Amino acid sequence: MFELWVVWRYMRTRKGQFFNLVSVLAMLGMVFGVAALVVVMSVVSGFESTLKEAVVDVTGHVLLLKRGEPLDPLDKLEPKLRKIVPQILSLAPFVHVEGIVANNGKIASIVVEGFDPSTVEKTLRLSPRIVSGHFDLGTGLETEPPIMVGIGLAEKLGVKVGDSIAVVLPKNAATVKVLGFATRLKTFKVAAIIDLGMYEYDTRFMLTSAKAAQDLAGLGNIYTGVRIKLTQDKLAREASFKLSTELGLNYVSRDWLEVNHNLFEAIKLERVVIFVILLFMTVAACFNISSTLFVSVLRRYGDISVFKTLGASRGRLVRFFSLQGLVIGALGSFGGLILGGLLCLFVAKTNFIYVPAEIYHVRHLPVEMRIADLALIMVVSMLLCFLSTLAPAFRGAALNPVEGLKYD
Repeated sequence: MFELWVVWRYMRTRKGQFFNLVSVLAMLGMVFGVAALVVVMSVVSGFESTLKEAVVDVTGHVLLLKRGEPLDPLDKLEPKLRKIVPQILSLAPFVHVEGIVANNGKIASIVVEGFDPSTVEKTLRLSPRIVSGHFDLGTGLETEPPIMVGIGLAEKLGVKVGDSIAVVLPKNAATVKVLGFATRLKTFKVAAIIDLGMYEYDTRFMLTSAKAAQDLAGLGNIYTGVRIKLTQDKLAREASFKLSTELGLNYVSRDWLEVNHNLFEAIKLERVVIFVILLFMTVAACFNISSTLFVSVLRRYGDISVFKTLGASRGRLVRFFSLQGLVIGALGSFGGLILGGLLCLFVAKTNFIYVPAEIYHVRHLPVEMRIADLALIMVVSMLLCFLSTLAPAFRGAALNPVEGLKYD
């Protein structure tokens, strides 16, 4: 308590102000350094979470395919899969078809994925991603089956809800001598525009019923693969390994992280690099705190000499100046957290920062403040503040009392 009282007295100026100008500037350096760390780490965390959510919502936790053969009927395959991985919540068989779509004189290569309407919403989270229109895959028996179009693809082709679009599927045809392929064509009606969360999905994917996709590709009742939803995201890697091991070489199993391994590894590396680079702003602020304490030591030579004459130990004098620096650093760090939080809120509520989706995969700047990130920032900031106080604190504690009282 005595050390805190001394620190409180030392941090007041002769005019009664609690902080002098030098201390205020040192504190502002900490505020801006910590705020920059909070904002950037929150953006990186938000970017990672947004991409993960998009991948899991649209593709599920595990993708299961069969090499060169039609997939087994779901009523036979599902019990086998649940026996291998008891944590399976639901399965959604799907049909994957690649083709071409044309509208208003514009052409794009697309992927049509067809799902069973009775299972898709149990496995994937597509309904909350509807931008306009309504979630409708239809039955596949309609003259123009409903289809949901990615928002980027809809913008590119200029389509809107209610429009009819024709999907063309090139097929190998040995009987065609000139071009070597025939075409299959099917007309769909746009039921909804959907935001799938990633640029690659939004600019290529179209979703419809499995029956409609099978008719387009002429597959009969064959499915391409199964998308699997588990009880927890973190179980995907283990579940995928078990399925690959137990089902044998005829099957291919890939978890959501493996499919996007390069992307998420790049994000992890960027997180570390950005943190280290921006940490130098806090280091610079800590140098300001250290210089502030050196000035305080020089101005308090007389007081230090009196303390030492009265029997104050060297350790107690070190605590005096260390606490003074830690108070400045703590106030600056907490101020930085508050300022960083306000900036994150501003970024989250506005879209004033343009994000090119074709480069960064997302259409807006995502923000997510994680407790672990904030705790790491506070711990590192306070540790740097403490280290910056040691040199001036030991310098003051080493003062000779006679030297300090010589000019008083």
